[in-house]
Amino acid sequence: MKLHRHFIPSFVILIWVMIPAFLFAQLNGGGLPYAFSRAIAPDSGNFVIVTPPQLDNLAMEDQQTPLPYRFAVNLPVDLEIGSSGQSFTSSDGITIWRINIKSPGAKALILYFDKYLLPDEGRLFVYNPARTQLLGSFTSLSNNKFSTFATSMVYGDEVTLEYNAPAHLPLPDLHISEVGHAYRGVSGNMGFGGSGPCEVNVNCSEGNDWQKQKRGVARITVKKGGSSVWCTGSLVDNTRHDGKPYVLTADHCGKGATETDLSQWIFYFNYEGAGCPDPTKEPALNSLTGATLISHGGNAGSNGSDFFMVLLNTDIPKAFNVYYNGWSRETTPPSPSGIGIHHPQGDVKKISTYTSELQPAHWIGNPALAHWRVFWSGTPNGHGTTEGGSSGSPLFDNQGMLIGTLTGGDSSCDSLSLNLPDYYGMFSYHWDQNGTDSSTILKCWLDPDNTGLMSLKGWSTSVQESEMDEWVAIFPNPVKEQLNVKMLAITGRPVSISVTDILGNRLVTTDRTATSEREMKVDVSGFTPGIYFLEITDGSRRTVRKIIKQ
Repeated sequence: MKLHRHFIPSFVILIWVMIPAFLFAQLNGGGLPYAFSRAIAPDSGNFVIVTPPQLDNLAMEDQQTPLPYRFAVNLPVDLEIGSSGQSFTSSDGITIWRINIKSPGAKALILYFDKYLLPDEGRLFVYNPARTQLLGSFTSLSNNKFSTFATSMVYGDEVTLEYNAPAHLPLPDLHISEVGHAYRGVSGNMGFGGSGPCEVNVNCSEGNDWQKQKRGVARITVKKGGSSVWCTGSLVDNTRHDGKPYVLTADHCGKGATETDLSQWIFYFNYEGAGCPDPTKEPALNSLTGATLISHGGNAGSNGSDFFMVLLNTDIPKAFNVYYNGWSRETTPPSPSGIGIHHPQGDVKKISTYTSELQPAHWIGNPALAHWRVFWSGTPNGHGTTEGGSSGSPLFDNQGMLIGTLTGGDSSCDSLSLNLPDYYGMFSYHWDQNGTDSSTILKCWLDPDNTGLMSLKGWSTSVQESEMDEWVAIFPNPVKEQLNVKMLAITGRPVSISVTDILGNRLVTTDRTATSEREMKVDVSGFTPGIYFLEITDGSRRTVRKIIKQ
């Protein structure tokens, strides 16, 4: 029998920029590197070459130890601002420091900092030689108590790091200790487009009833030791509804990660296609870097229920529009149907559907009856399964409650494997059966006041899209130039329309009277591609819609 297991795969916000093409960038303080704004040519003579790994050796290691699925190896380096690279002062009093890093043959590079402490006026940028991908500026907003940092991937095997600051400032404490060399699992951009053909995008019709739950699901770049892996996790609510950013994933994802490793994990929210067809361009998303271990149990799946819960080191901005998923610790699901939401192969968010009763089961080699066995069903737009990168993803019952986290299984898009089972660690087992103290169970953290609740509905502190907003329609969405706002119920009351970006900046405000003017237009042609929020009020009603600017 063929068996596979899905043990796979700062304060930082993600924005979209144009330099001159459609790009992906991590946030920051905005702006452009001095080399861009002053059209300074790339410094091709100042390269640090990082010896690449031996792919044959990696293939043998991955075959012998397929769990978890590794997409990058982290190569040790010793690169410090001031002693590496080149610096000079411009005629207008700006210090520019640059270093070029190359690891031949890499599909993408990740920079891991074990020292990161920038002054308020300092700005750090990361970009590729063609200057078609820019990350940053990174600023003092990313300083943290661990003095660590990590960047998203820059595609290709070369990257330039550039620091800009007023010349009167001393150089910051900045040291790169590892370069992540991505050698597989990067089918396009950051796993974009890498999942199997049977998978169903979360915004297909199968996801219509799960639009809240999906907002709590995140893709995770897990760093541990010399490896980086893809996993999926979910925000989970607690009985105080206080917005503590707890993320639940699988123990086999996090086991072995040090405190420093955890401070360099990257959590990506809202990474999904806008509609049902596979997107042709990588969508916008938001990210945060760093977490702290709260509790875990299951010894990487060998016993117990295989859970790993962390607390993000940064509060989640309201503009991310996330949802804290509710949960049920009932030992019997309410009905034989539900879904899983996940990031297979690090791809955009997918949804898988089950329509047969879950069965308690043993994970392979695990003596505890601590898992749900699930069989996936075909649906109108595919036959969703799970893959590497789906590990740690949430399983929901038909009431929208989180009831399990993925350990692994046999399912795949292979025609012979579509109907084979997967195994999810039971949330009810996570709750209080993996150990006897707070470091091994969820109960103490998700029910801190010991209310004894058996289930908890989800909750959100962010801007909400209205549930009952049949009085207005917007189209097209995604939009390139003009958004049409159509009033379906005319009242004669003044209508206020506003558009804000993901940081809460109001970009458009207009007041209309909705009488005979049933359709109004909002010009978004000058907006940077990404996620925005359209708010419409008429004095008695309010709706907020997420719009995607292409």
